[in-house]
Amino acid sequence: MEQKYTIERSLLKRGDIILTAENTWISKGVRVGTVSRYSHASIWVEGTLIEAVQAGVFSKNPQRIILDKRSHCVVLRSRKPISEQELDQICLYAHTQVGSLYALDEATLALPRRLMRLESTKKQFCSRLVALAYAQIDYDFINLGSPHYCTPGKLARTKAFEVVPGIIREALPGEVEFAKSHDPIKKNADDTFEWLAKVRALVKSNPELNATFDIQTINDVGDLLVKRPELDIIVVGFLHENDYLTYFDHDKKVNTYRYNPDLMTFELRVAADPVDFIETELKKEYSLARRHSQNIDNCIQNYLLTGLSFVMEHLKLYQNIINGVWVRLNHIAIASETVGMTEVANRARELMAEIEEPMERGMTVIKNRQFGQLAKKALPV
Repeated sequence: MEQKYTIERSLLKRGDIILTAENTWISKGVRVGTVSRYSHASIWVEGTLIEAVQAGVFSKNPQRIILDKRSHCVVLRSRKPISEQELDQICLYAHTQVGSLYALDEATLALPRRLMRLESTKKQFCSRLVALAYAQIDYDFINLGSPHYCTPGKLARTKAFEVVPGIIREALPGEVEFAKSHDPIKKNADDTFEWLAKVRALVKSNPELNATFDIQTINDVGDLLVKRPELDIIVVGFLHENDYLTYFDHDKKVNTYRYNPDLMTFELRVAADPVDFIETELKKEYSLARRHSQNIDNCIQNYLLTGLSFVMEHLKLYQNIINGVWVRLNHIAIASETVGMTEVANRARELMAEIEEPMERGMTVIKNRQFGQLAKKALPV
């Protein structure tokens, strides 16, 4: 079998920029047109990559990145220290852009548009997304130029970043096979793009709305409904027309061991490297816990202000996700204690305790929807 390469995820840090190239005509064309070794850029936001592709902006599992050559990928990291608060801002921006349409014309004509100083749209392309995430903290790129019209090649040549050594390694046969397997994230992305497209079509069908609203992200939909709450039930109907609100159930079907303490213990006992197995299981829950605890609190605040069913549906979605985190952490703790990994069990239970408060806050609002209904009556129609 021909040797393939992948990214060592354990060495990634929040805010890392991943530049890649593929052995395709499109990738080669982009590289020639931009005088670069790389044709695509994405950003690591802890637990997942966020990238802009032609379908739109969404997350991606870096385990799906399999390279023909080691030189087809490089990971960049800021030369100057970035605080945790600044990294929060960078990652938050990337997350909030999920769902945005791809700016194909702006991506292919980035150089001439930059030279002509043309105004950019709210749409995204890969390197713009990455650069604008850093622009949220007024980052000094030194020699990048406009973040709105940068290219992967410009990012690679920016003096503000340095290459992270030793992070591209040979891929194991099992990793290559996994990358070829069904990707559930793609289904979630398709569902998200589908209902957002219906909202865009709804807006475009009304000249007044079309002149006022440019729907790119989920937050844009929320802004629309605050000003036009009569559309709330229509949009919520779009959410229920596919599996967008039940995506969290997929993991239960694929990784059943995470939802049964006996199966989790068995997987831990038979793992080739038990420490690496359980640490990987635990590590992925940290990013989910932090992000969705914040999502719950944001939804609570927004629901109490607006009373929108759209916000309530998202509150229930994040509540279900965080409940799943708690269950998986509990089984990690039980399995770890069973095999004598007390320190791992303690960390799992500490994280369980941290997310219990936002879980309780979320459930209180879900059970008392009348709080939000009072707010909805005060919204302008």
